[in-house]
Amino acid sequence: MSKTNFNSGDLEKYESALSYAKKSKQSFTIVSTGLSRKMVLPNGYKLNYFGRKGSNNLVEGAFLVMMVKREIDAYIAKNGIPPKVEPTQVQTFNFTAIKKVLSGNRRPVVGVDINACYWYVAHKLGYISDSLFERGINTKKKKGLLIAIGCLNKLPMIKTYENGECVSTTFDTEYNNTYSPFYWNIINYTYELMIESFHIFGDDWYMYLTDCLFVSVDRIKDAQEFLKSKGFYHKNHSIEFKSFDSKNITWFDFKDQKIKTMYAGSRDIHYYVKLYEQKQRETEVSL
Repeated sequence: MSKTNFNSGDLEKYESALSYAKKSKQSFTIVSTGLSRKMVLPNGYKLNYFGRKGSNNLVEGAFLVMMVKREIDAYIAKNGIPPKVEPTQVQTFNFTAIKKVLSGNRRPVVGVDINACYWYVAHKLGYISDSLFERGINTKKKKGLLIAIGCLNKLPMIKTYENGECVSTTFDTEYNNTYSPFYWNIINYTYELMIESFHIFGDDWYMYLTDCLFVSVDRIKDAQEFLKSKGFYHKNHSIEFKSFDSKNITWFDFKDQKIKTMYAGSRDIHYYVKLYEQKQRETEVSL
């Protein structure tokens, strides 16, 4: 960290510093994202605040965030910013198959988790180097890997204060426009992988949640081979569907030993497969 960049405490200390700066009628800028705040002073000093007092704010592997950003910057310098794809779903469900299971034998369904999915995809797309990829994997810090990719999609809020008064609130759209295309291309790669898996497993395909594919227990080996052929490693856990009221899906997770519920809404895989195929046809025509 540079001599003008200081770690200054948690968000409680930030509130105190902000209150003092306002009462003292100082001029400064606040950059906010998630649980972080940066106070930028006229002399160029940057005071960084993060997390809440008494909570476990330290994310192991968080140092990877800046390392990924540096490599993305290097990618941009060499290749430019990739076209931004439209945001896609990160969770979809096979309503027909789930209802079929609930109406008959409630046999376990197996979830096949892709290890460090987005990290692997970032590497496959050439966004991070071999050395950074290996370093990230060797940390074994799942949250750090996830946050390093997720931060590419942040939209910092900027508040400008003059003489202690907030005179403007804007958003750093330049940052978002620069880095979010990388994030959404990573998401889209995973989305297309899941679309492909649905074509293979059909009614034995139940849902995918972010980086986990759920299939019939008797198709587990096929699902493992599919992901292996794509260069992914995985681990498995069983679930049992309990109910589906056309809005919320509830299941028992044997790994976590608890009931889980998720709002499914209209996120039926059949709709997204048709939408994806339509876009593919439109792309082929335009070419």
